[in-house]
Amino acid sequence: MKKINTIFFVFVVLFLALSISVSAQNVSEKPIKIEKKKSLNGFEVQFDAMSEDAEKALQIAIEKWLDSQKIKYKSKKGNYHAKEVVVKQFSDKTSDLHIFIEEKKGKMTLQAVQTLGYDLAVNSKEHPQEAQNIRSWLENMVKEVRLEQINLQIAALQDELKNKEKDIEKNQKEDKNLKESIEEYKKKIVEAEKAIEKNVAEQKDNEQKREALKKKIAELEKMK
Repeated sequence: MKKINTIFFVFVVLFLALSISVSAQNVSEKPIKIEKKKSLNGFEVQFDAMSEDAEKALQIAIEKWLDSQKIKYKSKKGNYHAKEVVVKQFSDKTSDLHIFIEEKKGKMTLQAVQTLGYDLAVNSKEHPQEAQNIRSWLENMVKEVRLEQINLQIAALQDELKNKEKDIEKNQKEDKNLKESIEEYKKKIVEAEKAIEKNVAEQKDNEQKREALKKKIAELEKMK
């Protein structure tokens, strides 16, 4: 019970710490490279990685969101690209969507570029509502990645717990086998002690018979 309470306390502290860290993030608007020699207007948010699984957590969060939006996409090295799709959370217009993530020196960078036509990227001046929707999405995604990090850490702890339970089960089985072996050894010791007692009695009897035979032989020798 004490161990369970300790684990629960750790979860509570972890959740509170992560919740506090999810403050409003500053989303910047800037040119973002979508191809080797091509940059378009986009939006970017940076936040602390918090733990080693931050990049994995961010990928999970993005892919869940893409699936929830029923967006068909291609991904490569943590980057996501969707062609001619309707991103309902951003706008009702058909667009191309580019999402880039990067983890470097404990910092996570998440970028989003949405084009409503050939190289016509969403920007705050010409597309204020779409731009605000993307900003809100980036801020919310930071919160989602925190939750996914907790999920990953819980999953890791659950795996560790399962392994410990297996170890305990193994220990208990081994303990049972050892106790059974001890009982078997005790029985064998009792049997051996009885065998020794019997052997001692037989030895004493045989020694007495030996002495009697020697005595008779000596008496017969005198009669010669």
